[in-house]
Amino acid sequence: MKNKIIIIIASILFSILIWGSITLSDQFFSSMDMDIKVVNQPTGYSCGFVDPETVSLKIKAKGWQLLSLRLGGENQFLISADNDSGLMSKDPFNQLNENTWISSGINIIEISPRKITYDVEKIKVKKVKIIPEVKLDFSNDYGLATPIKVFPDSVLVAGPKSIMDTLSFVKTNPLELTSLDSPTKVIAEIKEVRGFQFERKSVELNLDVQRIVEKVFTDIKVVINDIPKDRHIVLIPNTLECSLRGGISILGKINSDQITASVFYSQIVYDTTGTIMPRLIIPENTQLVFTKPARLNYIIKKFE
Repeated sequence: MKNKIIIIIASILFSILIWGSITLSDQFFSSMDMDIKVVNQPTGYSCGFVDPETVSLKIKAKGWQLLSLRLGGENQFLISADNDSGLMSKDPFNQLNENTWISSGINIIEISPRKITYDVEKIKVKKVKIIPEVKLDFSNDYGLATPIKVFPDSVLVAGPKSIMDTLSFVKTNPLELTSLDSPTKVIAEIKEVRGFQFERKSVELNLDVQRIVEKVFTDIKVVINDIPKDRHIVLIPNTLECSLRGGISILGKINSDQITASVFYSQIVYDTTGTIMPRLIIPENTQLVFTKPARLNYIIKKFE
């Protein structure tokens, strides 16, 4: 019984193979979209502007040739700059010889559009900041204690001058991390940009993931700034408490002396409510949860 099953399966597979071989030998029509890439540019020049950026091709070829194109991942249609520079336009139908993937038996029936405009410019080199593009998901009660650190935080970029003059940063490829509950290091690829060359392809991202907690700080003295010599201000109360939120290792190193609370005499002069709100300066990488009291009463005394 077992041998019969093997024979049946082998017969089915052989039949599929024969059918596929015959079918793939037939002629078929197919449509493909390809990104445009400008080649044969003068030394020291690059192309950043291409309009449109893709072409649509209608192709006639044998089934196996079309399958090979699909599986081969061919997604670029080459247009030659002919070692020239400046703003130019070309008919992609006149560029078929530049595309070596168009082998014997592959016929390009139609190309749309029939006009490609591109600009070949002198290259400029510049160092720009790297911005991480990440989507983060944390385990319960965890989060980023400090901003993501990128190493290196900038990169030398060479590209068309008109674009480089306005370029201030580049991004990494999108990255998604889930269930984070400890410090993490990952490698992120720098996102490719048409006509640009980078001194490196990737950077390291350092994620300071910690348990996020809250901590209350008390006896924070409120300082009054810019008091005239003939005035004396009494705050009621003159101390306050606040709660900060942040990484557990960060909050553990903070004390009340590192939190500054203050008011300006001008606030009191222009106040019409009888109470003022103090301004707090808190340590880096922490968030203010609440201040108690939120507003302070005051008494103004004038010296005779």
